[in-house]
Amino acid sequence: MRSLRLGKLPPYLFTEIDRLKKSFRETGTEILDLGIGDPDLGPPDQLVRALKEALDCPELHRYPSDTGLPHLKKAILRSIKKRYDIELEDEEILVTIGSKEAIGHLSLAVVNPGDTVLIPDPGYPVYNSSAIFAEAVPYTMPLIESNGFWPEFGKIGDEILRKSKLMFLNYPNNPTSAVANRDKFAEAAEYCKKNNIILANDAAYSDISFDYPVDLLFPVARETGISYLEFFSFSKSFSIAGWRVGFAIGSREVISALSKIKTNIDSGVFSAIQEAIAVILDSDFEQINRETMSVYNERRRILSAGLDQAGFDYVLPKATFYFWVRIPGNIGSMQFCKYLLRETGIVCTPGIGFGKYGEGYFRLSLTANTGTIRSAGKKLAKISRELKNI
Repeated sequence: MRSLRLGKLPPYLFTEIDRLKKSFRETGTEILDLGIGDPDLGPPDQLVRALKEALDCPELHRYPSDTGLPHLKKAILRSIKKRYDIELEDEEILVTIGSKEAIGHLSLAVVNPGDTVLIPDPGYPVYNSSAIFAEAVPYTMPLIESNGFWPEFGKIGDEILRKSKLMFLNYPNNPTSAVANRDKFAEAAEYCKKNNIILANDAAYSDISFDYPVDLLFPVARETGISYLEFFSFSKSFSIAGWRVGFAIGSREVISALSKIKTNIDSGVFSAIQEAIAVILDSDFEQINRETMSVYNERRRILSAGLDQAGFDYVLPKATFYFWVRIPGNIGSMQFCKYLLRETGIVCTPGIGFGKYGEGYFRLSLTANTGTIRSAGKKLAKISRELKNI
């Protein structure tokens, strides 16, 4: 038996992508996987050494603190102070099991059945799932290229606003790779303050920035005095998606609500992992980030050259490790991705998987080795004539 709320969930996008990859592998096709954004670089040596040392501490094998290891929280506070010159309090930070679980649990913490949750489209599927699990009503905010993939708040009707309790944003954005500046966040904060809406920004890709440090929500939100939460993940920063550790910064009442949900559902992140990350935040973070971005910069250059030769329409990403590419002609995104896989072995992600307004696009990820990126770029350039005829 299954609950009714499970029936409201759409098929999870990446399950279908995995099925397609498996079927093509069985035919002996060479797969160039630029689909799911799973960092391939592996953890930095410094982090692995720190974890090995932490494993020798018996106390770190016991139940972790509900809100996070004090050593890690203090390291996060110091990092925020150093990078943004902002003093945060301990009650404004919560260590999470990556950002995904925290996003999924937020609606349970702050909205009631029948409330409306505003979610971006195209967007990460978990925003929608979060609302459904809380028996709330998801309302999509279209992200249109002509508006810089930013929501048009003026198009949200008054009746929707009266029921809205939570808004999800995601900048740097997955899948579009768009970034938001301080003025944009100020616009969102003022809008949410006026309408008594909690504002949540998924900033999981904030450390994957090519051109400049990205702006974030929390400095503006604290000045505005709204109820807010901003999610961060070490999965991308340290290429440790399997370790499952991140954190949230937010107003005390929202942090407290999410913490209460988590206290009743999970037991936190393995303390040895938290200890290791705390050590690296206080020592080698900047060096690791430079080395990581050096690799992604090279991959971005190679893939963009292939896309240019093939004549694709796209915007060079300023942040994240994704290319959001317009599909030529009127072919559907799922059909196009199947064609690309069949003809070239390239695995990409169809835009429709991120929502109605993702149709007409496909997403490519830089989280494959440089040789794979280079081969994919060459194959994209080689089939440019065929693409015009599909």
